[in-house]
Amino acid sequence: MKFITEMELRDLYKTEPFATYVLEPDTKITPGARQFLVDRRVTLEQAQCSDGKKSNIHESNQAQVQESWCTLRLRRRMDCIESLFLLIAAELLHSGDAVLSEEVMGLEKYFQNVRNAEREQIAPDNIQFWGWSEEEIKKRSANLEKYVDISEFHVGLENGKEIALLNHLRASLREVEPTLLETYWNEEKQACSRQDLIDTVNLIINILCMMMWKCLGGQKWKR
Repeated sequence: MKFITEMELRDLYKTEPFATYVLEPDTKITPGARQFLVDRRVTLEQAQCSDGKKSNIHESNQAQVQESWCTLRLRRRMDCIESLFLLIAAELLHSGDAVLSEEVMGLEKYFQNVRNAEREQIAPDNIQFWGWSEEEIKKRSANLEKYVDISEFHVGLENGKEIALLNHLRASLREVEPTLLETYWNEEKQACSRQDLIDTVNLIINILCMMMWKCLGGQKWKR
């Protein structure tokens, strides 16, 4: 038996207000969550099962609620990654690698812009890094990601800690694309309506790959 809490409903409602909430079979709602719906005059309905199948009542509303959950999941994921940027930048700084820490903070600003662009439903800013345009970044990082396949061997290198931290950040950023696809997939067009956000995140990943490639050279990061 699953219980829906007030906090879950509050986060969902903040993402996208709704007038009706359909409670799935085998799901209960806590007293606090019920009062939350009453205070906002949201109608609570219980989905019914028939011959082992869910009722199709209020399918459009259910789809809207599901879409809201996808949006909430995406934004929580992006918040988590932004905090990871800050954590890794701090770790690098305290390890004595101030230049690489500054570069990570620079990427954090671009990722923060992606997050804000999704929430405000606007286009993200263009990326310019190390004086390179987006096209230059794509060209210089072409096919580089397959050459920075990190394993336990790399941890023992002189820059092993830096490589591991950057690799963790890269792996976390890779999780953004499927959540964006889940949230903004247009079934009719068979395409993602926010491909611009995916492209920008992939550019950030490309820059991280170049940072890792530099670290694999066994030298401290330099501009």
